[in-house]
Amino acid sequence: MLVVPLVLLTMLFVVQYGLAYYARQVLAGATQDGASAAARQDSSPESGAALAEDLIDEGGGSLLDSYSASGTSDGQTVTVSASGEVVSLLPFFGTITVRAQATAKVESFDPQGAP
Repeated sequence: MLVVPLVLLTMLFVVQYGLAYYARQVLAGATQDGASAAARQDSSPESGAALAEDLIDEGGGSLLDSYSASGTSDGQTVTVSASGEVVSLLPFFGTITVRAQATAKVESFDPQGAP
């Protein structure tokens, strides 16, 4: 009689952490694609962050209660960061926040023969 609730609770914890793992993978993929897009010539960190948010919405929008992405650049590299709160299956269990960050070198055109 005590075993069944413990087994169900354990299964819910496993599923909760599985959701958190999947959410982290969605954020990681979105930030990598966002950083890659933002690093292209004539692009901006804001466009990379916008792409990351779109990808997060498509890949895990219902999985996350809230999420955000931001992009920064120092002229040589661009960084896209994202974070989100995973939907909680257990009412007494706190929220799990997942984060991801990706960096890419900004593309530049150097003509042939230039020093």
